[in-house]
Amino acid sequence: MNMPPPSSLAGLRVLLADAGQRRSPVIRLELIRLRCQLVDVIDLVTQPDALPTALQRLSPQLLLIDCEQPAPELLAQLGDALHSQPRPVLLFAEQMAPEQMRAALAAGISTLQLAGLPPQRLGALLQLALARFEHDQSLQRDLRQTQTQLAERKLVERARGILMREQALDEEAAFQRLRQIAMDGGQTMAAVAMRLIDADQLLRAR
Repeated sequence: MNMPPPSSLAGLRVLLADAGQRRSPVIRLELIRLRCQLVDVIDLVTQPDALPTALQRLSPQLLLIDCEQPAPELLAQLGDALHSQPRPVLLFAEQMAPEQMRAALAAGISTLQLAGLPPQRLGALLQLALARFEHDQSLQRDLRQTQTQLAERKLVERARGILMREQALDEEAAFQRLRQIAMDGGQTMAAVAMRLIDADQLLRAR
């Protein structure tokens, strides 16, 4: 029994990269049933270097790659392209060695499907790729936020040390002084701390 296409996939812009399996007609029919928008089909056999340009030109919401097994050159191209413009990637492969799987995941591929292309499962696999991509992006955002907060905390600690040294303040008084300057100037404490550190370095360089 065929299940109705998931409504969340309707209008999804998909770019298909065919690396020799020649299953694009089957994939195209299933994408139509799912109400996705197939923006183009790239033949990676005759145009092995076409993928980066196509990604930049077409800006698909999801990339689908169908291959026997991903070549190192393809994964390298993909890694470079996804580094500058991350997007979900669903890879179909007939076979992959463990090191190829690790390389594929390192390149930024969201979901791997081995041993064939089951058309009836394409919708679920597309949704899985989208969900995993969003999850990974959320983790990356959290990591960047944590790193930023840590860097800002170090700046504030360093600036507080400067105030303690130059104005003979204790830790709490130096912290409150930084906080007051930030509030009066409508700036973050990290921005004020950076200015104070820069000024201190200039004075010490003379």
